Amino acid sequence: MMRPTEEFTAGILPGLDLHRFHCSGRPAAEDPRGARMIGAVERNFYEEVPTGDALDQILDLYGQDRRTYVGVYEAGAEPETTEPVGTFASFSKYLQTGSGREIEGFLISDVTVRSTHRRRGILRAMMRAELDRAAASGIPVAALSASEATIYRRFGFGVATTRRTVEVDTGGEVALAGPVSGSLRMMEPRDLRDLGPALYDRAHRQSPGAVGRAAAYSVTETDTWRSKNDGKGTGVLVAVHHDGDGTPRGYVTYTFTGWDQKVPTVKIGVLVASTAASFRAIWDYLVHLDLIRKVEWGFASDDRLLENLLVDPRRVKTTAHADQLWLRILDVAACLTGRPYHRDGELVLEVTDPLGHAAGMWRLTVQSGTAVVEERGEAFDDPDLTLDVAELSSVYLGGVSAEVLRQAGRITEHRPGAAAELTALLAQDRPVFCMTGF
Repeated sequence: MMRPTEEFTAGILPGLDLHRFHCSGRPAAEDPRGARMIGAVERNFYEEVPTGDALDQILDLYGQDRRTYVGVYEAGAEPETTEPVGTFASFSKYLQTGSGREIEGFLISDVTVRSTHRRRGILRAMMRAELDRAAASGIPVAALSASEATIYRRFGFGVATTRRTVEVDTGGEVALAGPVSGSLRMMEPRDLRDLGPALYDRAHRQSPGAVGRAAAYSVTETDTWRSKNDGKGTGVLVAVHHDGDGTPRGYVTYTFTGWDQKVPTVKIGVLVASTAASFRAIWDYLVHLDLIRKVEWGFASDDRLLENLLVDPRRVKTTAHADQLWLRILDVAACLTGRPYHRDGELVLEVTDPLGHAAGMWRLTVQSGTAVVEERGEAFDDPDLTLDVAELSSVYLGGVSAEVLRQAGRITEHRPGAAAELTALLAQDRPVFCMTGF
């Protein structure tokens, strides 16, 4: 696992210095450079800049994550008294690769460049330096969620999972297609302080594409953000599903949008289910809420599970699609051997990578579910497929089809059928989905 480091690089770009430091977790009065980093991030995303207890809470949460900051400053500026013109944060969590297996991930967040300093190479300098650092420390993959879709491919990132926003019509008679078991109990948000992380941990181990959650979820689902109503709560409601033995298996947090809405609506905040039965029971609860005629959810998977859940699938309306998890493979062998396989096969992949980390010819051989990856040697034949590291990163978990990318012209096939073979080889036994943001 990569440890935080302190570093100063003068002249990283003309007239600009780079400072790397870790979030201490201390209050703003004791960590002014961390406070100014957060201020710059929020300002660059056009958000309200937190102060007082709200700022101290964020600093504490980022300290729990063991985040490392990178700030780019005007030459000679002091981070304790000056906001950076470029920001970058990272921390380490584990990525589920399927069947309970996981690899360490370099999670990237809070990437901004001040509008007055665009097109000076600041993002490229930060990204290249931090990817090099992660690769040198042995972390096999980097991950992020992108505010803009066209920025990160040039650094080798590809979309590995997606999500959607849905509206579920709950008016009239609504029925689930499958059996419902167990019971739902209302609880206070603060009751999720220990229960929430435990249930999420069970659920995310079953979901290829899921990553460990950031510490901020501990206040999101307990409704204790100090920036909202001084941490006294904003009306978040919580229901916890227990199975027939009384064991908690899942939970949902939600809010009522108000009686001024034409259609009485609740919005889901967090929904975690560690079993399929729990997922069904939670949705049975939601679609039968008294007086409510619509349920909105901005973090639904793209696998049509919701549609198949209901007798009438047309009650589910998708209102938006979005990319969620972007991956960037740094170590091809470690990534390909660090995931499960459910069929045997062999392919030679020629990978291009402008940053060099994944570039080369790689032979992937899978026998009895175990992968062996060899870098190019004299005995290698011509490649079956040529693809950029961004495409390999997209298809790696199995949530994106290599054959679809071939048809889109993003993968070059040298042997007919090789892209379809790679798609089949990387297929998972469960849907690929990232359950969290970061």
